[in-house]
Amino acid sequence: MIRLFTLDDISAFSSDTIYKIGLAAEKYGLSDDAIASFPTHDTLYNETLLATENGDYVIVACETEDYNSTKRELIAKLLLEEYESEEITDLIALNAGDDISEIDVTGHSLVPRGSVYHFTTDGLYCGFTTDVLHGKLTFLPLDFMRIDAVLTSLVEDILAPMAAIAKGERPPIKMPDEDILPVTQNIVDSLQKADMKLALATGEATMWVYNLYDKIENLTDNINFVEVIDEEPDRPEDATAETESVRIIRHAREAMLNSGAALGGAISEIYSTENEDGKTVYFAYAAIVDKGSAKAKKINTSNPEDLSAILPHALTVLSGLVEAKAEQTIRNLEIAQQRRESEEAAAYNPYQNNQPQPAKPEEKLMSKNMLIAGIIAVAFAIIIPILIVVGMATREEPTDPYQSVLNPGLQSTVNGIPTQNNPQNNTSLPPVGNNVTEPSALDVSAAPTVAPAPSTSGTFTFYVFGYGHGVGMSQNGANYLASLGWSWADILAHYYYDANTSIVFGEVYPQKITYMGNQYDTREYLARALEAEMSPSFNREALKAQVVAIYTFARYYNNDSLAVQSPIFSTNLQSSAHAFLDASKTPSAASYAAVDEIMAIGPYVAYNGGTALTTYHAMSAGKTTSYYNTWGKGSNTAIPYLNGARDSRGDYESADFKSTVTLSSSDIQALAAQQGITLSGDPATWISIINHDAAIQSDIGYVSSIRVGNKTMSGYEFRTTLLGSRLRSHCFAMTYTPGT
Repeated sequence: MIRLFTLDDISAFSSDTIYKIGLAAEKYGLSDDAIASFPTHDTLYNETLLATENGDYVIVACETEDYNSTKRELIAKLLLEEYESEEITDLIALNAGDDISEIDVTGHSLVPRGSVYHFTTDGLYCGFTTDVLHGKLTFLPLDFMRIDAVLTSLVEDILAPMAAIAKGERPPIKMPDEDILPVTQNIVDSLQKADMKLALATGEATMWVYNLYDKIENLTDNINFVEVIDEEPDRPEDATAETESVRIIRHAREAMLNSGAALGGAISEIYSTENEDGKTVYFAYAAIVDKGSAKAKKINTSNPEDLSAILPHALTVLSGLVEAKAEQTIRNLEIAQQRRESEEAAAYNPYQNNQPQPAKPEEKLMSKNMLIAGIIAVAFAIIIPILIVVGMATREEPTDPYQSVLNPGLQSTVNGIPTQNNPQNNTSLPPVGNNVTEPSALDVSAAPTVAPAPSTSGTFTFYVFGYGHGVGMSQNGANYLASLGWSWADILAHYYYDANTSIVFGEVYPQKITYMGNQYDTREYLARALEAEMSPSFNREALKAQVVAIYTFARYYNNDSLAVQSPIFSTNLQSSAHAFLDASKTPSAASYAAVDEIMAIGPYVAYNGGTALTTYHAMSAGKTTSYYNTWGKGSNTAIPYLNGARDSRGDYESADFKSTVTLSSSDIQALAAQQGITLSGDPATWISIINHDAAIQSDIGYVSSIRVGNKTMSGYEFRTTLLGSRLRSHCFAMTYTPGT
């Protein structure tokens, strides 16, 4: 759903600009009832947040007087990363001239990282579009003179492609020159180094290359653009990916033969097919041929939103294929030159005009005997003493242990092997979401023929991120959001996000709650739990969010809705449920104040008419993880509001976000033995991470399964049971360093 938001109090010119924006977006789904204005900036920010949480596409339009400040606050409110666009800065400088000193260039060039820019003619008050949570955000200036250029970009780059995807059509492909310049320049440079020419079959993607003829020197001197007439212009209904690869190789070969170039290249159009699950897969090919070989690489995606990236990615693949062919040609030339020089040297004989006479038979026999005698003398005089010295040295000095040549830097392991990128013949676009990088073999230096046994006295180093189980609300992250102006309700909605979660108000909290066999007045119980879980110095909104989470957690374990039927929660919560302030201490005034404010309005978090399980932890690894990943119960969708991957960027700001723990191999061996696991042999093979959720990056995340010896367990079990909670979180990477 497309929605248009602005503030209530705007000028007449701004109202006319709103009308322009509405006309442009109307044909793509904007309706009159989706246009709204709000009395304050905070209300505007909150409504934008909630709408994008629900998956809506929100266009926010703001007057130029407070455009830059509103933009900065909105970026912070939505947890987007600030970025100063060099393109906008250069455009401003080009048009401002001597007046640039009077312009807030930083404010005008500030955009979220990774956003699409909508340029104005002079670079001032440019708009942008970016992905936010489950939706999308566009920010536009209410400037009647500048809005036309901005709307042209918005329609061509965002609205029209979105409409095409919604209809199941292929969106228009647009590739800015500045993005393909370095790729095309690499093709030209590679060809020049090898003194080769490339014939490109013309097509949608290769014409982008041709259009750079006035920006890349010698482009047309190194690349011939050849039109290839397809004998089968209509793609047969039963065509497969294999037939399309043959087709594009044929195009590349025909281009090469028709032009006389050493290489032929081609990029196909985008095709689609259905996989076994009935899901549409989109694909294209890049091909390269020479007189003796041909190769085609496939680029594919099942995400319609990635369609516009397939052909640009294919051009990048083609560049890599050309570069590889050029390097191979250069190597072949060097080898041929070395062979010629070797043959010329062998053929050259300095005595060809003065050949010595053959020796007589007696002279040959004498020479042979003298040679044998000389060899024997050398053996006794030199070789045997050397052997004696080597033998003495061997007896006196032990052999150095075999040293690993692997880089000891931070790595995560999958099946015992540090993860690396593993290029395949088929090149796929990066999939949506996080995935573990496939492992590949490592290049290592040659080892001794017989290596001594590896050391068993090494150390394991764990690089740990975050603090706690990582499921649900991050307390540190909640405090960060509160510092940005988020309310306690916004914070809870963010961390327990799902279409079926809500905050219910007006409940009369019970009189008492039982904890560790003791009954406490609910007010005291909440204050003691709050004080132990969260510092009273935290922002008030964060404290209130924690109070609601604690109460909802207790309600969940009191058989859900029984809370309103009994003055006492019957469930006896144990110390494992949450922290609790020692009886000798008194909760602070700040804790009681937060409790009082919440009890006065009676909220709790509900899910599908029942009570949500509001787990919480100290600090995530920058993203939360799922209930299933941590405790392995049910399925990964059993508790959708605890599916993890909720952005918690404020956790990165903490000084103790990352911690390091080092344990000796004997420590690990002893801890494993307590769990009935026997570890022997090379410690480098004892532990290997099998799966994780890539919360930090593609090769580091919350560990869902890990192998220790012959036993596989969850990362949470490894951290808490086997290692006795020596690690602050089960989001970690590890290295093993052999002893000496």
